[in-house]
Amino acid sequence: MVPSFVVPGTGIFLRPFEPGDAAELLSIHQANREAFDPFMPLRTEAYFTWDGQQAQIAADQTRWEADQAYAFAICRQTSIVGRVALSNVVRGAWLSATLGYWVDARAQGQGVATEAVKLAVRAAFEGLNLHRLQAAIMPRNAASLRVVQKAGFVYEGLAPYYLQIHGVWEDHQIFSLTRELWVDPII
Repeated sequence: MVPSFVVPGTGIFLRPFEPGDAAELLSIHQANREAFDPFMPLRTEAYFTWDGQQAQIAADQTRWEADQAYAFAICRQTSIVGRVALSNVVRGAWLSATLGYWVDARAQGQGVATEAVKLAVRAAFEGLNLHRLQAAIMPRNAASLRVVQKAGFVYEGLAPYYLQIHGVWEDHQIFSLTRELWVDPII
């Protein structure tokens, strides 16, 4: 069982996903499928079902318990409005993870993603004892690029053909943030 791990912010808060979130996640994914498709890996039709969302939540919980990844629901009041995850956690000398996030189109442009990323960084450095976070973003995803820049991430370079997104190998800009460079902003 994933422990209670709430990261409070001013307009939102982060918490681990729970089995009861499947219906709300399914609704978000169905409503945002067209908007998300250009920025996500290909997903099977099973992903867009209640069972598919239950499986995703169960996988998130398994990875959390194994210290492999930490997926958080981005919540505003009682509603989920997105997801932010610290994935590919490596301990030892590296103490690193990759950062990924998405926000429901109905909540975009309101600072939700920026606040969620800042909260995830705080959780990574203060609660999970990580040292470095990396984000990889397609150059054409201007909104996501603004989010990591506002959160203090530093541009490292371009990685050609980095990830397969919606069936195409896409270039990504790589950004990072280390504990030494992090300034916890007042959110």
